[in-house]
Amino acid sequence: MSSLTEFQRKKILNLFENLYDTNRDGTIEKADFEEALQKIAKLHNWAPTDPAFLKEQDRINRIWAGLQSRADKDNDGTISKEEWARMWEENIKEIAQGQTFPPWQQDYLEFMFFANDTSDDGFIDREEYTAIYKLFGFAGDDINFCFDKISEGVPDRKLSKADFEQLWREYFTSVDENARGNYLFGRQKQ
Repeated sequence: MSSLTEFQRKKILNLFENLYDTNRDGTIEKADFEEALQKIAKLHNWAPTDPAFLKEQDRINRIWAGLQSRADKDNDGTISKEEWARMWEENIKEIAQGQTFPPWQQDYLEFMFFANDTSDDGFIDREEYTAIYKLFGFAGDDINFCFDKISEGVPDRKLSKADFEQLWREYFTSVDENARGNYLFGRQKQ
């Protein structure tokens, strides 16, 4: 029996389709992470030789290696929706038993916070959140709606890293459809 509720499965597939599969070919592969890095480098104005770019490139390589080792069960260099869902069933079960997110996911959380915090002030504001999600093809109305949800009750509507981490955890583990974290990566489209 699946350890994912139907709502969690919907969120996991939403994330697959709307954030991880950047080239929209139906699988996740290393090229998706490289494309994400290129988009973020453009937003941050990084040249390929900038230390920040090289640091994030190294992080992307670690993320892909960790994700591939956990999810790519047929070793074809791509992760299908089925492999993705099975991996998350295992991860969420482990988290429910008190374990932390796997290292590749911690790295991705760091990458996404750093990518969103374009001013490097330790917070994500509406303008920064909007800029990053527009890069990934999200609609302006959805972006504003989601930012309103995730920043609800947060001082000055600026997300600290601790706020971001809490929303991240909530996105993956919550079965409450009204949880703020469910809006971190856009509205559910499944």
